[in-house]
Amino acid sequence: TAEGLSRSSSEVQLDTPTPSPRSAPLAHDPDLWYIHGAAYDLSGFVAKHPGGQLAILSGRGRDCTALFESYHPWNDHHRRVLKAFGPAPPPPDPFYEDLKASVRELFPGGSKDAKMRWQCLLRLALLWCVMVWLFFYVQSPLACAAAGVLMGTVGTRLAHEGGHYQVSSKEWVNRLCLFLGYFPTGPSMAWHYRHVISHHAHTNQEHDVDVEAIWVVDLLPTWLKVIALAVLPVGSVFELGPKSLVNFFVLRSFGGERVDWRLGGLLIEVPIWLVVHWFFGPPCIGYICMWFTAGAIFMPCSQVAHAIIFPTVQKHASWARMQVAESCDFAADSEFWYHLAFGLTMQVEHHLFPGIGHHCYARMRPIVSEVCKKHGVEYTHISAGKAFNALWRRWAYGELMPLAA
Repeated sequence: TAEGLSRSSSEVQLDTPTPSPRSAPLAHDPDLWYIHGAAYDLSGFVAKHPGGQLAILSGRGRDCTALFESYHPWNDHHRRVLKAFGPAPPPPDPFYEDLKASVRELFPGGSKDAKMRWQCLLRLALLWCVMVWLFFYVQSPLACAAAGVLMGTVGTRLAHEGGHYQVSSKEWVNRLCLFLGYFPTGPSMAWHYRHVISHHAHTNQEHDVDVEAIWVVDLLPTWLKVIALAVLPVGSVFELGPKSLVNFFVLRSFGGERVDWRLGGLLIEVPIWLVVHWFFGPPCIGYICMWFTAGAIFMPCSQVAHAIIFPTVQKHASWARMQVAESCDFAADSEFWYHLAFGLTMQVEHHLFPGIGHHCYARMRPIVSEVCKKHGVEYTHISAGKAFNALWRRWAYGELMPLAA
């Protein structure tokens, strides 16, 4: 692999920040929440949590520092609540506090200004109905392939934004979007564990399931890897469907994050998903067609958004600094790539504020860049060509290309 880059002096500058979350989770009590190294019993607050029960229960039994910090940008009430259940959290990171203050000024209406527009939700819902009709009713190979295109675009947006609570202030609306978005592909909790819990806690680092290499492909010579790329789209979507059942019930983990069968109605959702697909799904060829077209869109557009900045594991002074250092924007000024990559060309903004809708990121970019400059934090933006070149080298040659140079 490529050599790791040395950190510049500006990147290690400290602002008396809070410590970043541990990269390797330790053995945790499954009924406690671990935030900034301290354990809390928040079970008495679950029913009162303003963001809904799935959001707070997703942090139970694990280090949820990243979830705690990133989903509370609008005020400091979460810090006062935490103090009532145990040790007061450490002083906030001045860097992230400046970012939050700037975002609050930009969106004076708070979270209401940052939710998905209802016109967008209506269009996505109508296209989702077309996808379901093609896949479960028409069922021809061509129809299933077309459903896969909608799955890779419309389904991804619904599941991703619902999983990040971006769609609505009502929990049931977000949960429904998460549940339905990827329904032709797999149980929604597979996406929730892989992306919301694993990827956003360990962004582009060792325990990030989104950047794990497929071990079988790693064993192949380069020429065979290139040939194997033809089936990679199918494999990437298969991971979210049938393969996820192995993660749920055999391995009981996603990317090092333990599966809690109590979370998200998992033991109800999986049987529903299995029954519907068993009795109403298309023939096997239909699934292969859908997986291929969905994966052909989803795999490159999602993975290029997860460009690895530093090939070696880096230490970061705080959670927010880690998110900026391990993320990068790519082709952020391009409308084409914005829509094709589900609005995720602005990864830095998304990882700092995952609960804020994609349509807000373009307005946030100048502010985030300015605050990063003020605190000596390197803000990385690369072209689409450089991002896809790095992705190709990673897939075909197993090399990690340093992008912060």
